[in-house]
Amino acid sequence: MKDMKGHEISAEKTGFFHEVEQEAVQHGAPSFPCAAYLDRYQSAEDSCPWHWHEELEAAWVTRGTVAVFIRARPVFLHPGEGIFFNRRVPHAYCGTDGELSLMPNLLVRPSLIYGSQDSVYWESYLKPLLLAPAFSHVLLTPETPWQASFLTLFRKAFSLLSEQPFGYEFHVRSALSEALLLLFQNMPKATDIKDGNRLHQADADRIRHMLSYVQEHFTEPLSLQQIADSAFLSRRECLRCFQRTIGISPVQYIIDLRIRKARQLLLETSLPLLEICTECGFQDQSYFIKTFRERTGLSPARYRRLSGRSGQE
Repeated sequence: MKDMKGHEISAEKTGFFHEVEQEAVQHGAPSFPCAAYLDRYQSAEDSCPWHWHEELEAAWVTRGTVAVFIRARPVFLHPGEGIFFNRRVPHAYCGTDGELSLMPNLLVRPSLIYGSQDSVYWESYLKPLLLAPAFSHVLLTPETPWQASFLTLFRKAFSLLSEQPFGYEFHVRSALSEALLLLFQNMPKATDIKDGNRLHQADADRIRHMLSYVQEHFTEPLSLQQIADSAFLSRRECLRCFQRTIGISPVQYIIDLRIRKARQLLLETSLPLLEICTECGFQDQSYFIKTFRERTGLSPARYRRLSGRSGQE
């Protein structure tokens, strides 16, 4: 199965369905905004592209190795290790060559925990945590006692969401509340203002605007000027912001999205190549085939044949 957590990831749904490319998509139901997923990365080709969301996210590796990208720098997570992201933090995931990697992850809208912003839960605990300018993420290792406990609580919530016994919503909310209180108590240890991976607030705001714009329009002809205008930047500053935050150019990011979409359509549909080319925003079929081969090592037609799905060449 594809596209459960991002483009071209073979993932098993363990909670509620979503497509992560749209950052504003609700994870879970409006009445219970919490969702659990199990991502399967077969190789370095499998990735969850740069994205952000309003939900808090915790992810941990149970098998293999997963590369996590924060401010264009990879951090490699091994079995037992994990990461927690504050809301609205751009990040990406990628598998590694030669092994199957499994990464459960859980996303929760903070309002599930604090309820109303008039509550003590928001004012005394969640607000200082979520709005801390120096806090974007924390790497989690079982060797650190509070982090081990934090991971245990998220794993408990994950199991409850997967099995959904009677009253599981109460128990999920309780486990996540305990985990976030634990994080709040240890935030000085989790937050490093000198952390080079931490996004500058201005860059974070700009890249979110531009990523959203590109994700909404990547199937259309896109210019650098249009992307820069979406964040009220010059073209030069747009390029610099992309390089500073995600380490690639806007053009590279657009091509990545288009190729991922093409892979999805090749695997999941029998659309002819010309239609896929147009659907993914490529204006020329020869350029589409050339770019696809450069990125995957296969022509689109051969990629489809090897997947076991027949289609027109």
